[in-house]
Amino acid sequence: MGDTLFNTEIFEIEAYHVPSITVYNRLEASPRTADFDRSLKAEVRDPLWMLTRQWQFGEFKGEDAATAVSTKILGEHTTINTIHFPGNKKIEYYGKAPLEAIVERETFTEDLATALQMSRCFIKLIKAKPGLAESLNQLITVFPFDFDIDPNDYHALELLNTASGKTFNGIALNKAISNGTIQPEIAAVYSVEIEDFKRWISRNYYSSADSAWLPSSLEYQFAVSASAGETIGKEFTAQHYPGGHLDWYSFDIGTSSSLQEAGQGVEKVQTYIPTPVTFKGMPLPRFWMMEDNYTDLGRIDTSPTGLLHLLLAEFSLTCSNDWFMLPYLLPINTACEVKGILVKDVFGEYTIIRPAGAGSQSDWQRWTMFEHSRAFSSESRNTNLFYLVPAVGKSLESPRLEQVNFLRDEMANLVWAVENIVPSQAGIGVDGNHMALEKDLAPVVGTPVADNNAAVTYILGTTLPHNWIPFIPVPLNQNTSETRLQRAKLPNSKGAVGRLLSENKAPYFIDEKLLDSTGLLVSRSAQVSRFINGTTYSWVGRRKEAGKVDWSNLKFDQIEGVK
Repeated sequence: MGDTLFNTEIFEIEAYHVPSITVYNRLEASPRTADFDRSLKAEVRDPLWMLTRQWQFGEFKGEDAATAVSTKILGEHTTINTIHFPGNKKIEYYGKAPLEAIVERETFTEDLATALQMSRCFIKLIKAKPGLAESLNQLITVFPFDFDIDPNDYHALELLNTASGKTFNGIALNKAISNGTIQPEIAAVYSVEIEDFKRWISRNYYSSADSAWLPSSLEYQFAVSASAGETIGKEFTAQHYPGGHLDWYSFDIGTSSSLQEAGQGVEKVQTYIPTPVTFKGMPLPRFWMMEDNYTDLGRIDTSPTGLLHLLLAEFSLTCSNDWFMLPYLLPINTACEVKGILVKDVFGEYTIIRPAGAGSQSDWQRWTMFEHSRAFSSESRNTNLFYLVPAVGKSLESPRLEQVNFLRDEMANLVWAVENIVPSQAGIGVDGNHMALEKDLAPVVGTPVADNNAAVTYILGTTLPHNWIPFIPVPLNQNTSETRLQRAKLPNSKGAVGRLLSENKAPYFIDEKLLDSTGLLVSRSAQVSRFINGTTYSWVGRRKEAGKVDWSNLKFDQIEGVK
């Protein structure tokens, strides 16, 4: 009997420990209904359990985390009223015109297209009066066309042939009116039309002889300040403005010894209701609101070099509801210094927020954003100044009238200024290679005659197109080994045709440090924009950007076989 029981127990134990492998292909729920409305309601079955969980996570602990309901901002406003140009030139400025147009404008080009446009305008003004044919013949005789047209400028030649004998030189008429040398009989008959003509020119040709363009640096350099008599306060300098779009980040705060920061500012207090900052991908404030997929925070790079990505994720997931936005109204052309922000919360308590860096922290603890740096000093003290630039929002830009590519040629130890696009007398930009054709050029004097029995040919130097203008390195001065680049000219070459390289008389130097291995690309184009007062401004501006790499293939002392 005992053996039988023992054997039965052994059998049961062995049967219980028999190994088995269970495989599940897929696990899925078996819904008992097709309606998910009840599941999405997130009903609370046990309110007491929810309360205990809140207590466990410390949600019942009181915190002084009141919501801001109103803010007051104290700022000091200073109106900018002076623009300083290179050469100690300055003009008054009150923000009635875009600053870009004043800084970038240049004297209008006296080309054939401009002369015809001016003459057409004057003819429209005088055509209502009798004797138009006699007056037109007199103007054609007194103000003829005297433009030197390049033989390769086909557009200008066709335009000149069309206009010759039919109209007059409008630029010459404008000069005669400005100088007071116009014929008395013309001035007496068309006195009203002449005044309308002068207003039309000032409205359509926004130009000036005072330019902020610095040829040696190939960029604009200027400054703006708030002047009160002999005292200059809150000066902002734009030392390296390459052209294009002008904004607050183009300016630095000048702290030279001849300038003072004590401006004539006016303190103003503005009250606003703080608005929470929202962005795509932030957590939604309500449980039953579905998240969107605009920002996939799960795919953020977490590599050792992705610290900025981790900070962004922490801001988005942890501190996203701690940021507020205050719309601060500021007139254009105003330098503003924020003194502090007074915040009132829902409990009626007030908190003063001082500007960043206003405390006694060490330099490495100071952090600010959207701040002007100092131009002439290494001082790291924060100034809390912000200049709202009266810049152009949008503008229409013409195709490039001129384009010069500055590139290094290490093999020839030169810098080449290649005129890719040169201005035409027809008012457009044409191909520089086409204008550099050797048509109608005088032959080289003293060209040797080749010997038919020679086996080799000695080439002193290879030739280049005439739109390749060399800049040779020359010493900066006698006491230093630094160099600068001076404009030169190839033998029997046309020289520079465009305005960028020919407007400066010899010697013309540019800073050698400006050009790196990629070179520079400098261009001119006409721009038109409408300012906030509804006035339209048109000017010709310049722009500097990264260049294009090329090679001149200039070689000296070459021996080649006779073909």
